[in-house]
Amino acid sequence: MPPTIDLDLIKTFLTVVDRKGFKPAAEQLHRTPAAISQKIKRLEDLLGKKVLERSNQGISLTAAGQILKIKGEKMLSLNYELLGDLRENELAGGLKFGAPADYAPTLLQTLLPIFAREFPKVSPSITLEPSRAVRRKVQMGQLDMAIVAREPDTNEGIDLWSEEIAWFGSPLADKDSLRAGVLLTDCVLRDHALGSLRDGAKAHQIVLEAATVAALKDAVVSGFCQSLLPVSMMRNSRERELRLSNSLSMLTFCLISGSRFDEETSSKVASKFRDALQ
Repeated sequence: MPPTIDLDLIKTFLTVVDRKGFKPAAEQLHRTPAAISQKIKRLEDLLGKKVLERSNQGISLTAAGQILKIKGEKMLSLNYELLGDLRENELAGGLKFGAPADYAPTLLQTLLPIFAREFPKVSPSITLEPSRAVRRKVQMGQLDMAIVAREPDTNEGIDLWSEEIAWFGSPLADKDSLRAGVLLTDCVLRDHALGSLRDGAKAHQIVLEAATVAALKDAVVSGFCQSLLPVSMMRNSRERELRLSNSLSMLTFCLISGSRFDEETSSKVASKFRDALQ
């Protein structure tokens, strides 16, 4: 009888390809890089062909790996579709979903595959706007479900993740006033920044109001101003060296739902999102 391929090996291979490396794949799958490497070796031994080439520049697909990627994606998709067909009370149908626009690249790359994998009967449509705009649309029934930045002193929604925010920019001399950049949009991060400026001892002037966090970050990196930013967005060492303060506060992001979904369904979706975002 011909051998069968363990779908877990396929999933591991596709994760390595998607995350462009063994270490980031290990982090997503909550395994060690060595365990991921062993699984890829088992897969290659089973197939009798190399599927990945490793070099100082990263990984690349061999000819066999390119075939495996196409066929493997179909195998996993069919697996999830079969599970969805046989599960009772499976989330299905159109889903109007909202998320903060500033986190669009990360969320879309991470969360859209979850709908296809975990909820194959769902057909999502996505709205990207500031959290407060998204929240209003959920409350008005225009969106079914959304990720939002939680308002201070509330316990809304189901926790997904939290992150630090801190001031970044070129160091200031004692006599210098702070040249502040803040978000133009009505949001929690703008409130934190204005509150920090109001309560701080240092003189300041607002020299930039930007529509996106990315624009604030660019202005900070260029030396134009100082801004309150999510620490996670300052990714490389040069950007992290621009940090001017300890963590000022935390932003917590949560999943909220409209009346269409009960707490059990929302908790299930939130659990899948948390696993993917860790």
